[in-house]
Amino acid sequence: MSDENTGKGHMGGVSPGTHNEVSGTVMGPLIQAGTVHGGIHLHQARPEWPTPRQLPAVSHHFVGRSGALTELGRTLDDASENTSGVVAITAISGTAGIGKTALAIHWAHQIADQFPDGQLYINLKGFDTQSPVEPEQALHAFLSALGIEVGKIPLYPDAQAALFRSTLNSRRVLIVLDNARDAQHVRPLLPASPTCFTIITSRNRVDSLVAREGVHRVILNLMSHDDARALLVKRVGSDRVNSEPAAVGDVIRLCGRLPLALSIVAARVAAQPQYLIGSLAEDLLDERTRLDALDLHEEDLRIEAVFSWSLRLLTPHGSRLFELLGVAPGSDIGIYASAVLADVPRSAASVLLTELTQAHLVEEYSPHRYRLHDLLRAYAARVAGCDDELDLKPALQRLLDFYLHTSHSGDRILDPLRESIRIEENHRHTSLSLTGRQQAQSWFVVEHDNLLSAARYAAENELDERAVWLAWSLTTFLHRGGHWHDYQEIQRIALRSALRAGEKSAQAITHRNLGNALAQLKRYDDAAENHRMALALFEELGDKRGQARVHHALGFLSEKREDYATALEHGQHALTLYRAGEDQAGEARALNAMGWYQAMLGNYEATVSSCQQALVILRTLDDPTYEAHTLDSLGYAHHRMGDFEQAISCFRAAIELYRELEDQYYFAATLHHLGDAVHELGNAEEARAAWREAASVLHSIGHSEEEEVSAKLIASFMGGEGLKSSEAGE
Repeated sequence: MSDENTGKGHMGGVSPGTHNEVSGTVMGPLIQAGTVHGGIHLHQARPEWPTPRQLPAVSHHFVGRSGALTELGRTLDDASENTSGVVAITAISGTAGIGKTALAIHWAHQIADQFPDGQLYINLKGFDTQSPVEPEQALHAFLSALGIEVGKIPLYPDAQAALFRSTLNSRRVLIVLDNARDAQHVRPLLPASPTCFTIITSRNRVDSLVAREGVHRVILNLMSHDDARALLVKRVGSDRVNSEPAAVGDVIRLCGRLPLALSIVAARVAAQPQYLIGSLAEDLLDERTRLDALDLHEEDLRIEAVFSWSLRLLTPHGSRLFELLGVAPGSDIGIYASAVLADVPRSAASVLLTELTQAHLVEEYSPHRYRLHDLLRAYAARVAGCDDELDLKPALQRLLDFYLHTSHSGDRILDPLRESIRIEENHRHTSLSLTGRQQAQSWFVVEHDNLLSAARYAAENELDERAVWLAWSLTTFLHRGGHWHDYQEIQRIALRSALRAGEKSAQAITHRNLGNALAQLKRYDDAAENHRMALALFEELGDKRGQARVHHALGFLSEKREDYATALEHGQHALTLYRAGEDQAGEARALNAMGWYQAMLGNYEATVSSCQQALVILRTLDDPTYEAHTLDSLGYAHHRMGDFEQAISCFRAAIELYRELEDQYYFAATLHHLGDAVHELGNAEEARAAWREAASVLHSIGHSEEEEVSAKLIASFMGGEGLKSSEAGE
């Protein structure tokens, strides 16, 4: 608009004839000026915004979490140094009861003074007995706290979010979005200004926030044992904790170092000064009632209720797999086994497991390996037991059959010349095919505990054939790995099942294998009794090969008792029976055993003759295990005959085979022999290196031969006194 002043009604100080022009729309007063010297700067007064201080009180019982606090601190430092305009957002995620909210509030109070324009907090109730707080509700509350009049808050969520971002622009505000359901729950509540900082807590991993918004995620893990103890001290006092150290350790272990569970225990103890911590530990011991002991009869202080809030958000298939995982035998599970358990393709199982890991109900602790926290497992098992629509029996039988078939095929790869058993087709599940010795060995290593648990489950539920076959299929792996106690346990399980089933062939095989395990544990009388029972059963069945294998085992047992003449007699019996049955592998193995016993009797030339015959057969059959045994026997004989170079060559060849086979005990035993040979040749340093490695392996498997090897190591540093060549071997 334009206005020409003629002197009529002019404002004071404005000379007549002054001409002013204004373009655009004017809101508020219009000032007409006369002569102006210098610049005029008009500023609209900034409104007086309130400064919200909404953080909840910090817990006086907060302990530990130094690693997480350090990581959170780094994210804030990075945000302070940021000059690119990127918005700083951190998400703390973890399973139910892990302490996400406590950590977020504790840290928010520590950094609050860096955000002078206020701190906003809201519990979104994404996992709660009450309905979640929807984003528009949260936005309305935040805008009100920031001074926006209720009448000026838009009705539509998108407009609310835009106003929220505008209001926060250039202001230093800390925002805590607690207990979010998922990424969609919080996305409308995120500021756009790099001057703000946002902390999100959620049981969900909020993967899409990490991918799209560049959120820095801090995954909260279980408390350390020391921090768990410190939490109990803070809540119940050091006197009570120090007075029952063993019980406190049990409570920490049985609560799985989960802060919420520990806090519930502490509340129960603190409320009853006369209540012993040991009594509560006893309540926690029984898995069936453990969850009941972690119940303070308030919804947010009942561990079962807290877990249930996560379960409600799962898909039906995800919920079903979670329940099945709670009852599956073993400490963890692989993706193939999960697919079998759920009776879905591997790709579908992967989707379901991702759903469970995103909800922090299951942890993927290594690629394609999953496990549940002990309390979550107990909760899943309880839910499964109450689910009338879930038929557990076929699911668990599928899993047992998967373990059985895969372990059987793996054993055939590890020792293809071993006696075979027949597994009926209706017990097969072929979702995983092992190819090659290395893959088979690796599979046994990761499934070791699960296979033992599967055998226990089979026996407890009178699935006797499965129990026997699982034990048989684990024999080679357990023997080579030096897992003598597990070897003994699973054979005892199998024997009980074989006896209950009345299957004499299974009884005979299991008695023999149990005898082998007991011999390795130096329980020679018990071993001999089992071998005698095995031999009687094989004779009753007319099984010549079975008899030969028992004589082979009795020879080993007699050798351990240093009765080498009797050992040689058993070796001869085994050889005769193997030859009668045209069992070439057995014949070669018997020849090697006889060669070793001949060496123990001082007949080294006979040893060389027997072992060379064995080698010819073994190399034709491709039997690396007994080829290594035979090379070790030859090496020992050459060593005793003074041919050190030939002995060392044999030992080194055997060691390489054992290394490839991952046969722990015989790898160490042959290193022991190598150390003896190179020491006598005058190479003390190489001898020590061999003995040192042998002692380390023997220690790892808990074998008593470690003492002998360690004594040689010590003696070698003291001038060689006390050194004596070993007399242990196959």
